[in-house]
Amino acid sequence: MTLLVDKKGAIAKLYDADHRVLPLSKRVYVIIDKNMKVIYRKDMGFALLENQTETLIREIDDKIQ
Repeated sequence: MTLLVDKKGAIAKLYDADHRVLPLSKRVYVIIDKNMKVIYRKDMGFALLENQTETLIREIDDKIQ
């Protein structure tokens, strides 16, 4: 899920993705399993995850049985 608008920052705060100083969110990758448990979280600040698609698919394959 990509959040494009979170005017009051509630969702960003919920996932600890809000920036403490600037009025914007950090880039945080989160994978949630079918039981709504966070099984992967990577805070990249403002950078992109290297090999984003491959990395996320590998994490899903490794953690979801």
